[in-house]
Amino acid sequence: MNNLNKFDAIVIGGGHAGIEAVFALAKRNLKVALVTLNINKIAMLPCNPSIGGSAKGIMTREIDALGGVQGIFADKAMIQIKMLNSSKGPAVWSLRAQIDKEKYSEIILEALQQEKNITLIEDEASDLIVENKKCLGIKTLAHGDLYATVTIMTTGVYMNSRILRGNEIKNDGPDGQKNSATLSSNLAKYGFELQRLKTGTPCRIYTDSIDFSKVEKEILDKTELCFSSKTNIKLDEQTSCFLTHTTKETKEIILRNLDKSSLYSGVIVGVGPRYCPSIEDKIVRFQDKETHHVFFEPETAKGDIMYINGLSTSMPADVQDEIIKTIPGLENARVQKYGYAIEYDAINPLVLYKSLETKLLENFFSAGQPNGTSGYEEAAAQGLIAGINAANKIQGLPVMEIKRNDGYIGVLIDDIVTKGTNEPYRMLTSRAEYRLLLRNDNVDERLSKYAFDNKMISEEEYNAVLNKYKNIQSKIEELKNIYVSSKSELGIKYNVTNGQSYLKLLSNPATDPKDILGDDYPYINEITTQVRLFGYLKKQESAAEKMQRLENLKLPADLDYQAIQNLATEARQKLALIRPTTLGQATRISGINPADIQMLIYHLNNKINKS
Repeated sequence: MNNLNKFDAIVIGGGHAGIEAVFALAKRNLKVALVTLNINKIAMLPCNPSIGGSAKGIMTREIDALGGVQGIFADKAMIQIKMLNSSKGPAVWSLRAQIDKEKYSEIILEALQQEKNITLIEDEASDLIVENKKCLGIKTLAHGDLYATVTIMTTGVYMNSRILRGNEIKNDGPDGQKNSATLSSNLAKYGFELQRLKTGTPCRIYTDSIDFSKVEKEILDKTELCFSSKTNIKLDEQTSCFLTHTTKETKEIILRNLDKSSLYSGVIVGVGPRYCPSIEDKIVRFQDKETHHVFFEPETAKGDIMYINGLSTSMPADVQDEIIKTIPGLENARVQKYGYAIEYDAINPLVLYKSLETKLLENFFSAGQPNGTSGYEEAAAQGLIAGINAANKIQGLPVMEIKRNDGYIGVLIDDIVTKGTNEPYRMLTSRAEYRLLLRNDNVDERLSKYAFDNKMISEEEYNAVLNKYKNIQSKIEELKNIYVSSKSELGIKYNVTNGQSYLKLLSNPATDPKDILGDDYPYINEITTQVRLFGYLKKQESAAEKMQRLENLKLPADLDYQAIQNLATEARQKLALIRPTTLGQATRISGINPADIQMLIYHLNNKINKS
């Protein structure tokens, strides 16, 4: 072994999870090798040319607050950005940006090449190097054996992947890329349970072949929105997306050709994402609905190619041609790339600790779609957590675990390692029981301490966050003690009769916050949200504190669940498999009921009393 093949860490895969992992490790001054199949396809956006969305946009902001990079690169490559659900309550506000997919990959590759702690290796990881249930590195096809203290698998959808259109099957990765042929089968020999999952993508159309007179153009104003607190990038001009719809003819063609779909002909064996179905799946599941929305989304700033969101399909190319011509605006469309389904191997995420280290092999971590999740944001979040915890393991620091009431990232990881998933997991606001606490506006308040404690932000950055919220609390106290005169301009405007505090007036949704705080106050959104949701926030904070008591009750790592009397057989099996670290986590395991928890508590109390 020489220094050319020895690293502190190895990351397998250059997608969104891998990018976060390598930058986190490099930030911690560790030497890391990024092994990827194609260096020129780093950080691809093989599906939507976008970052963010409902709940997902908050997760990208959380990544930024934790010292990650997705938000920074998204800001630098965005061509449109908007706040979703702004007509609803702050709990569901979330950013979504259209991204120039070519620029996104280019700037990330450039940043990787400039980072002295990162070595890029274009190769295929074929197997792990394992001794005594400890991962020592990886075997590659071209570079031989590479050794590292920790290894992180972030292989996306490339493990044993197949591209499917009708009966046509190609053993490729996305966009015809090389796949990983042997890694997943070798994982099986180490005891990993594999599952077969599926996702898909729609056709891409040449923009100059679209009749825009038949579609609705989205008009967005100049905006100051961005994901990262570090970029401060503003869009002076927003690129437009366009809205159209399927038709009665679309539905008829799909139903007539259903047997030709890879999904319905039996060619696909993997399970697809419930919340992102193909167009044929939507037609079958919602047959009472005559039309479905279709969106045209530019893939780059050039705008020469449109991503046809809503037409994900595994139909053969000739049937896709028929479908496309039934869509208003696409009657004479020229196809740049046909839609396809992709099937791939993933591991059962129940074999993961919350650190994302695997229980089967020490020093081997897994992040992203190999863990059964879908989405760039979910992948990046896991890559960041795996990278931080891998660095912590090397440097002798405790595991970082984000609590469910502190981040969507905490919800994501707790869900997959506690409940598992038999379909691609996608983050939704409904998955978070404390979503009122997990807002877009307070990510820094929730997560900056995690970032500082784990050496991902500087003391100066951390103090800036602390000072921001001290300022906000000081302002709230100030508003509490200043009263509005009924005869003042403000009192007359808002019909104040008996005199009330500025704080009380701000709590009224009909009040313009700028009338109270002024145009230049920097934290208008944060303070207005805190004031207007005060009671609701206190209620959720109280509920979170009660749950935290269960989270503080640690379960012994070597607890013998077979020895616990009156515990249901299913509970014994699930507890032994998942090995929850706390009583709180045990309560969230599927199949564990309150009676099982009571038996567990009774057993632990007896054990304490006897000792």
